[in-house]
Parts: sequence; structure tokens; C-alpha cells
Amino acid sequence: MAVKVKILPETFKLEKKNDRFNVDFFTVDRNVSIICEKGGSVSFQTAIVCDGEYILNIGTRDVFSQMGDRKKLRISIDCVFPVTCNLIGMHTDDDLASRADILLSQETEEYQADEVSCIYCELFVPKHAKAGIYSGTIRLYGSNNLSDEEKMFEQSFTFEVVNLVKKEAKENRFYLDLWQHLSNIARKHETPLWSDAHFEVIEAYVKTLAALGQKAVTLIVSEIPWNGQNCAQRAVKNGNLYEYSIVNIRRNYDGIFTYDFSVMQRYIDLCKKYGIDRELSLYGLTNIWGEDSLADDYPDKIKLRYLDESDGLYKYIRNATEIDRFLRALEQYFIQTKQIGQVRVVADEPANIEAYRNSINHLLQIAPSFQLKAAINHADFIGEFGNEVMDFVPSLGCVSAEYDKLKQYQKEMDGKRFLWYVCCAPAYPNTFLSSDLCESLFIGVLTSYLNFDGFLRWNYTVWPDDPRKEIRYGEWKAGDTNFVYPANNGTPLVSLRYKALLRAIELFELLEELKRVEDTEALAKAYSFVVKEKDIRCYFAEDPHAIRLPLSDLCSLNYNDYMEMKKYLLHKLSKKGE
Repeated sequence: MAVKVKILPETFKLEKKNDRFNVDFFTVDRNVSIICEKGGSVSFQTAIVCDGEYILNIGTRDVFSQMGDRKKLRISIDCVFPVTCNLIGMHTDDDLASRADILLSQETEEYQADEVSCIYCELFVPKHAKAGIYSGTIRLYGSNNLSDEEKMFEQSFTFEVVNLVKKEAKENRFYLDLWQHLSNIARKHETPLWSDAHFEVIEAYVKTLAALGQKAVTLIVSEIPWNGQNCAQRAVKNGNLYEYSIVNIRRNYDGIFTYDFSVMQRYIDLCKKYGIDRELSLYGLTNIWGEDSLADDYPDKIKLRYLDESDGLYKYIRNATEIDRFLRALEQYFIQTKQIGQVRVVADEPANIEAYRNSINHLLQIAPSFQLKAAINHADFIGEFGNEVMDFVPSLGCVSAEYDKLKQYQKEMDGKRFLWYVCCAPAYPNTFLSSDLCESLFIGVLTSYLNFDGFLRWNYTVWPDDPRKEIRYGEWKAGDTNFVYPANNGTPLVSLRYKALLRAIELFELLEELKRVEDTEALAKAYSFVVKEKDIRCYFAEDPHAIRLPLSDLCSLNYNDYMEMKKYLLHKLSKKGE
């Protein structure tokens, strides 16, 4: 029984289309270039195929196939540093091809004859390690049923550790804002909303966000602010996307409303425990999605549900006076707990200047201590609301279409934070299942190149009904709704796209450090490794969703170019530190 093995870059994405896999085991590639700082990690993938049915084992325990006598293959990696391996699962994409994404937690998986399997291998370098060139060895062992193992493959690899120490993720300059959808986490892990069991699950997700250097805490303080992404109105009914308020409201027997912010504070404190403490993002107070308005005398569609203790019924607040009392109570809570400086009231893609003006004017009249943040796809909003909005997050299409105006605003608005985002558009660069993982790497480079503070995306855990089997949802491209997956044990499973985003942020940190210590010539050379089109204004046509250039003209799609950039940055910075 013949077995073939190939070492591939960490950004490789296994694809099966028309019954063919995109791995050529007969070509001989040069060794994958990998380099990192002390306290960092290096990764690569190992692809395996067998001409008979086989079961792949990345652990050490014995395993037998439930399908009968299959070839047993076991992979082992020897290295002086700790190593983790994950089998990589595949999902059906919109074009019906299968593409790799999810890093599985189980140690074994069964495969058909000629079916390619991929393993994500990551080596963790301690902070106390010495700089230098290190090597490791990959070995594959095979056996049949109760036979003894025999070695079937062996290949060495090398990687470099430079004399720099990687800082902790919470110290990152990169301002990452991935929105947290806690109600969906409760649904997928079958825990009561805001229960102790729910918070146990949430904590595992918070850890994965903290590992990326997340800065913002998502706090939904009214009911269904995105109207479930209109899931009830869509023809495809395979996803409940409603998000519910983290604040508990009651009306006592005397008709007085009381507001319980304890669950909200519990989540804030949990995030703070892991270093996510720069921003408290409030959603559900401005630019509410949907058509339903419960208070005709209020300028936005805020939905506040409460328990009426006089009759035990749940009801909705239906007048502006009581909504204003809630806003004042919320503001006072943050003032009294000395958290008001971190609070941002966020609007998600306001499309009507007059409506948004009315909404925030009223909000700031009632709660003047609140500061505003807006994810926008019209650059005119920046000029219109430059005095009121503290954090601007234009879409990438908007950045390209209004680049000169944005840079002028950025220059004039000292102290304001500028991020950018992608969502269901543009087609590229993006983080869909179909996207090349180098597009994710480019996020960090582009953020530095724009001289922006960071990146926002809405999609950490906005899963459809059964994301382990199906992540396609409605008109959204597969992968648009998630970076991680729910495991059966109440923890998240990360993805190749999550890992690529982690690497993107590492590149950003190195580029920003080079800005601090080097001249513009060195920085320009660093960007030149992967930035193909240097004029951001050329990325899009007048329609910010219409791509003007092919992806390969915007950025490199060659993983080794990113590694050459990283090597250049690390060597430059390590020499500065000597």
C-alpha cells in the first residue's frame, strides 16, 4: 500500500473540486521558509495520501477502524520545542467544492483511498530559547490491524529563531474588534442564556479572542438590534441570528423601573481578566435595524423588554420617557463604576445622515458622557459627524473610494481612532472560506500601510444552525459568519482563517515597530514584498463594492513573500536591539 507525504505552508488550503484534490505529491517544493521571535510560534501543514483506505492518528494511543481492517498511519514530529498537531476538517463552499478550514480536536480520522488528509503543525518557541537555526523531523509510521509499526516516511525541516522576544497579545498596537454574539454561543452549546453554564462556555471563547489581542467588549443592551440579520424574512431558514440584551429590566409594584447591569458587568470583568479592556462597545442604542418601532415618539427603534412584577408578564417599553430613563441609568452606571471613558455607542452602517443625526442628538442630550463609534460605508459620514464620532470604521471600499478625504480627516481629527472593515463585500481581499489565506495575511500589512489603528469584522460566532456540518447561509458567502466553530465539549475550535489572522497581526506589529525605529526607505522595502498596488485609490471603482483590479495585482498570494517580509523585519529589528 503506497503512501505519499508533502510538507506545505501554513496558509495552504486543501481543496477538493470535481473529485480532484489540489495537492501535487510529485512536485518537489523547496523547504517551507519559517521564522519567528522568542515566545512566538512557527507553523506548517503536512499532507498525506494513501492508495487504500486508511485511518490517520496524530496521537500515541492505538486506534482501530469501525469500518474494518484499514491501514493505520501515525504521524510524529520530533523537535526540541513543544509541538501541537490538528487534523484539518473541510466544509462545502458556495461552489460546492470542499475546502479546508476547521482545526479539529480529535486525534484520529478515517479516510477513503486516494483521499488527501492535512495536518496543521505548530511549534512553540519559549521566551528563554536561544536565537539560531533549529531543526525537527517529521515521521510517518504505518501498521495493519495488530501488526507492529514500521517507518514509512521521514523528512527534516529547519526554522529560524531571532534574538527578539514576542510581546503578549494584550500589548498589541493592532486594535482588533471582532464582534461577540453571545446569544448564538448559548444556542449552539445548549446553555440557558446568561447562566453559569453559559459563562463557562463564554470564557473559552474569550480566551481565543484574547490570544488574537482583541481590544473591544461587545455589549448588546437592547433586544435584537440587528433584527436577527432579517433571518425570519429570508427564504433560507437555517440560521437563528437573533441577539438579546445583556441587561435585565423590571418594573416593580409601584411602577418604578429598575435596571440590573450585573450580568453585563460579569462579562466585562471576564474579558478584563484576559486583557480585553480597551473598549466597551454598546450595541442597540443607535441605528437599530428592522422596521418595527415600539415608541413612536423616540427617534430610533430601541426595543427594551421588562418584567412587570404587578402581573408577572413580560412587556416592552413603548414611550420615549422610559427609554430616556434607561439611557440615563446606563450612563450613570458607567460613570459610577469609572468605566465611562471606555464606552463607545456603536452604529452599524448608518445609511441616512438625517436619521442618524436625530438619533445621536437625542442620545447625547440624554446621556452626554457617551462617546460614539460608527462602522460606515459612506465617507461623507465622517465629515458630517467628525465632531461627534470618536472612532471611525470605514469599509475597505469606502477607504479606497474616499482615500484622500479619509486621510485628510485623519490628519485633522487628532486623537480619533481609525479602523477599517470588510464583511459580505468586497469579494477580495476578504476572509471567506473561498478566500486565499494570504488575503488574511494582507489584513495586517494593509492596516499598517494605511496607517490605520486596526481592523473590525462582525463575524466571530454568527453561526447558522449546524456550523460543524454547514457554514453556508443565505446570500452570505461561506465563512462570512464565523472565524471559529463550536466544539461538543463547550469550547471553540479555531480555523485556518483564525490562524492566518493571528499571523497578520504579528506582521502588523513588526511593521509598526519598524516605523518607530527605522527610516521610510526600510519601511517601503518591507511593504514591497507583498503590496503590489501602492495606490489605495485604485483598488475599487466608484462603486465601493466593485473591484477594479485582480487580487494578484493588489497583494502577493505567495506565502514565501510574506515570510521574506517577516524575515526582513525580524532581522532589521533584531539588529536595532543589539
